[in-house]
Amino acid sequence: MKNPKLFLSALIAITTFSAAAQDYPYDVTQYPFVRYDLNKIHFSKDSSGFNTIYQKLDSMILFGKGNLTVVQLGASHTQADVFSNQVRYRLQTVHPGLIGARGFVFPYRMTKSNNPSNYSVEYSGFWTTCRNIEYKKNDILGLGGVSATTLTPTATLKVVMNPKNPIRYDCNRVLIFTEPACTKLFEIVPDLCMGPYTVTKDFENGIIEYKFSQYSVDASFHLAQTDTTQDHFTFYGMSLENDNPGITYHAIGINGARIPSWIRCSYFSRQLTALHPDLVVIYLGVNDGNTTKFSQDVYYSNYVSLLDDIRRNNPKVQFILIVPNDYYLLRKHPNPAVQLEQNAIMQLVNKYNCAMYSIYDVMGGFGSCITWLKYGLMASDKVHFSVPGYTFTGNLFFNAFLRTYDNYLEKN
Repeated sequence: MKNPKLFLSALIAITTFSAAAQDYPYDVTQYPFVRYDLNKIHFSKDSSGFNTIYQKLDSMILFGKGNLTVVQLGASHTQADVFSNQVRYRLQTVHPGLIGARGFVFPYRMTKSNNPSNYSVEYSGFWTTCRNIEYKKNDILGLGGVSATTLTPTATLKVVMNPKNPIRYDCNRVLIFTEPACTKLFEIVPDLCMGPYTVTKDFENGIIEYKFSQYSVDASFHLAQTDTTQDHFTFYGMSLENDNPGITYHAIGINGARIPSWIRCSYFSRQLTALHPDLVVIYLGVNDGNTTKFSQDVYYSNYVSLLDDIRRNNPKVQFILIVPNDYYLLRKHPNPAVQLEQNAIMQLVNKYNCAMYSIYDVMGGFGSCITWLKYGLMASDKVHFSVPGYTFTGNLFFNAFLRTYDNYLEKN
């Protein structure tokens, strides 16, 4: 044995995770129609890029050091943060010491849309908004795929964590994402309750980082006009972060978004860099395929553009591409486009040495959503899952990911 310390570390990790896995992590509701045998993450021939992710898990589990950052990018299922919140919760509680920060948040209520239930927003002032699905608007967009702009120099914005959340998140750092390279923005200033702070500004990319001397559960800010040339403020979202070791799972989604919706966000990948992502989980495709004119080639080409843009500014990031659920095309009949999307994603896995997870296969493939509807796992629109359905599929995805880590431990 050339390195007995390394062997001992691996042995401890395998013992810890295997014992826990038998009692709790892999436990999931059993349905006769679910293809549990297909609940796995598929890799390209070269999956070595994921070793860094597993090594970070090792460091946190064995020594309580380091961080792992995951970003989920999607549409309505991500904006609602049910699937992603379940994955976040399972990852952060599978072993002591893995609870990181809450991550990215946006006041979706400003856009007259639904907000995740795990936090609420309070704001004052008049705000106009633009989402990446609103193609008639030509606003510059960034990380969140949405913007909120106000001309009110005294506007306020507060994010309040739901006290009923099973995990209590706090933060001592807040990243504010705003319009890049603009000299006419009002200043955004932390309220006194946030405590003393220092600030760092990345002017070219529209990123403001506040570091506080104390931890807070909520984040509270107000605007201030410090120069007569300042006439507005544009908000792209904020990330609530801390310096604790652990896993942070960001969820960034817009209802109705397609892959081109994110491609049009000029500063998305550049602002994504500020989150230091190790893994990006892309859960898109339902809205891309919900058309009678679906083209696998166009879908593939759009995906290439998105992945290239992300990798251009985040060269070491790994991808898991999720094949979406079976659903009804225009709510009339099962949609054959999902299988074509899976074919395209399989090509992308080999092109980018990334990974694929197929909810479509786990459901049972073409036409399976009707069975899921009968069991209360699908919404009546035959497009979205129900809340129990999103929670269940979140558990399945977590299990599939955890097995990849177990496999890594066994091999190493």
